[in-house]
Amino acid sequence: MRRLAPSLAFVLLLGLSACTSKPAESTTVALTVILDTDVTAERKSAVEQRLRSMPSVEEVTFETREQAYEHQKETLKDSPDLLAKVKPEYVPELLHATVTDAPIAEAVELVMADVDGVADVALKVADVHPMPSRIGIVVRLKSAATGEQRTAVEQAVRALPTAQSVDFEDRAAAYERLRTRCQGKGELATQLEPQMGHDSWRFEVPLDKKGPGVSELMELDGVDVVRLVPLAML
Repeated sequence: MRRLAPSLAFVLLLGLSACTSKPAESTTVALTVILDTDVTAERKSAVEQRLRSMPSVEEVTFETREQAYEHQKETLKDSPDLLAKVKPEYVPELLHATVTDAPIAEAVELVMADVDGVADVALKVADVHPMPSRIGIVVRLKSAATGEQRTAVEQAVRALPTAQSVDFEDRAAAYERLRTRCQGKGELATQLEPQMGHDSWRFEVPLDKKGPGVSELMELDGVDVVRLVPLAML
């Protein structure tokens, strides 16, 4: 896996979504696999087959580079500064899917992120109607985050006026939680490895009142990624 540069990843992930015709469910998660820009046709096929083999993964669709770029232009049409950062030649091909069992969606994400030919994997609340009234926020820390950076992130999270059930989970606890949730889900539990886990802050907020402050968390030093997910994932 070759992780996307943070600035490019942030711009691209703004517009990612997976379509679903299913009724609203608190356990439905949209997952997007971002392929390496130079991925071969053979490797691309292997990644798709691996994704389709994952438990509770449905509605797998492929999005070409051209389709992804047009999608980004539409998503960012009111944000010219962000759109300027998206160059057609750098927009990757994508695989979209729906994970119907939210508690194991994070395990699917981490296992798929370790597959050769994958640059990154994103999760978010699926676009269903009506949307849930509350969602979970996962703020993952970089493994190299300093003590000072970790303290600043904690202070920012705890200062959020709408955050509830704020909890910190270290890498080891994350691995044990996911391994337990994946029991009975085929080989998913055995495909997880301890180093795949992340230190993270996890909390819930009202969907219509994510701010102020949630969107700014991604810009803090020491933060790797911020996910907006169903409560069942926490």
